[in-house]
Amino acid sequence: MKKKIFAVAAIAAAVSLAGSSAAFADEYPSDVVCVASPASIAPGATSTITCSSETGFIPGEVTGVFATSGPGVVDGTTLSSIVLASADGSASVTKTSSTDGVFTATFTAPTVTETTDYTVTLSPEDGDVVGSTTITVAVDDAAAGGEGGEDGLPATGGAAPMAAIWLGVGAVGIGGIAVAAAVARRRSAGNN
Repeated sequence: MKKKIFAVAAIAAAVSLAGSSAAFADEYPSDVVCVASPASIAPGATSTITCSSETGFIPGEVTGVFATSGPGVVDGTTLSSIVLASADGSASVTKTSSTDGVFTATFTAPTVTETTDYTVTLSPEDGDVVGSTTITVAVDDAAAGGEGGEDGLPATGGAAPMAAIWLGVGAVGIGGIAVAAAVARRRSAGNN
């Protein structure tokens, strides 16, 4: 009886392992290449990321996760389609391979004040990164408040600390009170 139970268990284990080998098949080839087009964009512009392989992904059956992080990245708005915002963050989007056996996602550049590189990666849903590409969000000097743009216009604006703004508001307020007091004193002196 024990021999029969052992034989049935051994056959069941063999069938289980043989049947699951398809699930462990290499859906992600080792030669994955990701390309961003264009590779350099302005804030608010978009770039298309395409990841492909010479051996190809199984069309319409393989899922992959595109991910990025950095200044201005907000989950749900950055990778789609990916990006937009002002704080450091991260975003990801899950895509299915196309009928051509490639993955594509759109990166929307966030508003940044200095030129920033974003690395967009592709990985299986529960796996390591298999491909990546870098997108540069380029900010020209005039838009970033630098020393002037290529067209010769001077840079204007800049960052001011809140303490300086409140100091200025306070000085204007005190000056207004002083002027009102002086006017009131002259009026009362003129009526006497």
